[in-house]
Formats: sequence, structure tokens, C-alpha cells
Amino acid sequence: MNFFRSEEHLRNWEGFQEKKTGGIIALRSLMKFFSGPYFTNRRQPDYVSQMGEYLFAMLGSLDTLENAGSYWRMAGYEKLGFSLGRKLGLV
Repeated sequence: MNFFRSEEHLRNWEGFQEKKTGGIIALRSLMKFFSGPYFTNRRQPDYVSQMGEYLFAMLGSLDTLENAGSYWRMAGYEKLGFSLGRKLGLV
């Protein structure tokens, strides 16, 4: 993971690859994503039994991330797969 002060700074980096621009995300958005219950409640005694709920909250937060590239977004069929897995009790 590399951190850059701006997208312009990133594009001037010698290792920049245009095909990987979907993975660009603002640090603020990354911090918001990793501060959700899926990551912060890991020390709770009921974490495993609640993990399914935490997972769906995490997946829902992906759509609300600002300045996140396509890498951070889920396709419709991926969302459908997770919701079917939840209904079937697999997640």
C-alpha cells in the first residue's frame, strides 16, 4: 500500500499504472471503512455469532465510501450472492 498526498502526486510516480486506478481511495474513506463493527468488535465475546451482521454492515458501507475507485465497489451479482448466502444461512 502506498500513500500519496494527491492524485496528481500518484500519477507522477514512476510506478503508476493506469489500469490500477480503480484501487485509488482517499485515506479518509479507508479509515471510515476500517472503523466499522466488522473490524472494531473483534474482541467482543459474541463476535463470531454476530459476524454475519457485521459483514453485511461492512459490505453496505462500501457503497457509501467517497472518492473510492471501482475496486472498492461491489457488482450487483456479488451483492446478490451475499444476500442469497445470508437467506440460506451460509453467512
